[in-house]
Amino acid sequence: MSSSFSKKHITISNFLLYILGFLLIWEWLRPLEALTNTENVIVFNLFLALSLLLAFFRAPSLLSGTLKTVYIIFVLQSLYFEESFLTFQWIQPFVTEFIDNLVLVFDTNWSEMTNMFKSCLCFILLWLMAYLIDYWLIKRRKIFTFFLLTIIYITVLDTFTIYSATSAIIRTVIIGFTVMGMLTFFRLNDKEGSENNHRSTIKWMIPLLVFVIGSAGIGYLLPKADPIWPDPVPFIQTMGNKGGENEGGSTGEDGVHRVGYSVDDSRLGGDFIGDSSMVFVAEVEEPHYWKVETKDTYTGKGWVQSEESLQLSRDNFEVLDHGGEIPFISFVDGENVKRTESQSTVQFTNGFSYFLYPLGVKEMTAANSYMEIESGNERGVFNGYVESYSVTYDIPEYSLDALTTADMEAFVMDNPAIANRYLQLPDSLPQRVKDLAVDITKNDENVFAKVRSIETYFSSNGFVYSQSNVAIPNGEEDYVDQFLFETKLGYCDNYSTSMVTLLRSIGIPSRWVKGFTEGDFVETDGEIRRYEVTNNNAHSWVEVYFPEVGWVSFEPTQGFSNANTYMNDIENQSNSNNTESETPDAQEQQQETPENKPEEQEQTLEPTSQTTEGWSNYPAVVKGNWQWVAFVLALIGLLGVAIYKFRYKWLPYYYIWKFKHATGENNFPKAYIVLLHLLEIAGLKKKEEVTLREYAKQIDHIYSSDEMSLLTAKYEEYLYKGQLQKGSWEDLRELWENLIKKTTA
Repeated sequence: MSSSFSKKHITISNFLLYILGFLLIWEWLRPLEALTNTENVIVFNLFLALSLLLAFFRAPSLLSGTLKTVYIIFVLQSLYFEESFLTFQWIQPFVTEFIDNLVLVFDTNWSEMTNMFKSCLCFILLWLMAYLIDYWLIKRRKIFTFFLLTIIYITVLDTFTIYSATSAIIRTVIIGFTVMGMLTFFRLNDKEGSENNHRSTIKWMIPLLVFVIGSAGIGYLLPKADPIWPDPVPFIQTMGNKGGENEGGSTGEDGVHRVGYSVDDSRLGGDFIGDSSMVFVAEVEEPHYWKVETKDTYTGKGWVQSEESLQLSRDNFEVLDHGGEIPFISFVDGENVKRTESQSTVQFTNGFSYFLYPLGVKEMTAANSYMEIESGNERGVFNGYVESYSVTYDIPEYSLDALTTADMEAFVMDNPAIANRYLQLPDSLPQRVKDLAVDITKNDENVFAKVRSIETYFSSNGFVYSQSNVAIPNGEEDYVDQFLFETKLGYCDNYSTSMVTLLRSIGIPSRWVKGFTEGDFVETDGEIRRYEVTNNNAHSWVEVYFPEVGWVSFEPTQGFSNANTYMNDIENQSNSNNTESETPDAQEQQQETPENKPEEQEQTLEPTSQTTEGWSNYPAVVKGNWQWVAFVLALIGLLGVAIYKFRYKWLPYYYIWKFKHATGENNFPKAYIVLLHLLEIAGLKKKEEVTLREYAKQIDHIYSSDEMSLLTAKYEEYLYKGQLQKGSWEDLRELWENLIKKTTA
């Protein structure tokens, strides 16, 4: 009876150990959803449970191996093949894909492995871990090594990735110390030859659980001291091959955003940690954004690369040795894009693995470079360190006529491949996001106007650019929906992702672009401008595809400028109105002069006729009082000089008074021209080679505001549409007045 009770007691104890072992391995699986685009993690958990359950029942090796193998094949077939499992039509492509991936493994070309094969490797790894858990727990009665590795694993992920191990570390400590306590009890019993009975187990386990759970609880509740050492992670990251991690990267539950450039964008949101470490120095003829890659699949939480993109990269795999032609197609051949060739040079200051290039790139030249081209996401990856390289590219000038007359519906129907990739939206996207896109563009008559309306929507609807207190979507929340309707606060990832989502909602193909802004201007050497680009310049923006034109970049983020140049080849009334609106002061002068001129003549003729007789005495009067005449003339001259010199002090208030009671929307372009004039008087003249957006960015930097960018966005909207929405001038007047007053400082 005693032997039977002891055997039953050991069986229950072992079952508890297997459960705790399962929970310990589960901590290795939890980060997969946060750090990768892995879905259906539950299939791995079920496989782990099956493996440990077979080990607990001591199933024969042949039966255990067969069941596990069948489970793995069934799951892989269900996830990655459309055919039914019982039809067996999937076997041939399954075996072919498996063999192809084995070749990639032996060639150490691991980045090209398919998701199916990666999942298979994960199953094999779990198979091995289940065996080790059985060996350590039941046979060796030791778990410290695995427990220590688990602690190191989750703490490293917490430190260097977006994964938050706040709860994981507590769970792991409780599970680990409980298992070690139980195993210590079993080892002592085996060593002393004691009998495992119910009473002795209770006496050992209750104090153990109270001690472990109580210690963990006290440690969790007690206040923690602030760190006494600075965070070494940003420094370590900037010394790595990729020059840090990016503003456009993914974010963990702790709300801390990674620094610099990163390829993982599956989880967006959270605070932004600045890093001024330099990545490269750019020498350019014209400043421009630097692309690194594009992404086409929005998941509701972030961006991933689609299967179509991965397949395209595999089918068009290409290597450039010492440079060569870049196969990225930016524009459609024809007269709708006027191109001007230019060159730029990149000089890396720290190691960076990815090819940086402007829109319209054609060729790259570099000594001792070996670069692999990924056509699917338009990314180039250097194999080894590259010190510098140069790119040749085309600066586009787009036809406004082609953009405004684009037949997008017909193009999408005739090009299903474009539609599948660049109109993709998750099924979970809330309907109110789609309704907002329709509402924003309801008054627009063409595709280009719709794009511009969405691009400028964020500048005047309560959105705030911020790098802190940025929300992270939880559970079923959608990243874009949260930003558009709940927080309205964020940085480039929020703005660019929202714009792409809104565009796709109304059938306009678009994609998410990552890279760097032009950086900080350093100096000019002849026609070459030098910019320093740091991790802080990591950025994301939007590209939209127009039929017969190609990709056109747009910048929805407040305070940033990536302006395009357009050929104003539209011959219609709207274009005439736009042309007139650019010179409202001249028109006003032409209209007022004919009306005032007769009145002025009438007023001057009468006094002249009355003083004709006294005019002959004027020389004598002046000669007799020349000192007073000279004094008055000098006083008038000094007063005139003072009025002119300090016109920046009083002229703004004059214009504020002048436009105070102006209510029509057509007063806004006049007021904007006046603002440019006053900024020029204040010593902030716009250079001819600088676009309005770049100029607005400079003004906002000087005055530490975003008012000039908001006004400029509305002014450009007026130029493209020929009109503003009713009530816009009333909303913009306060911004205009605030900026006008700042010019008096």
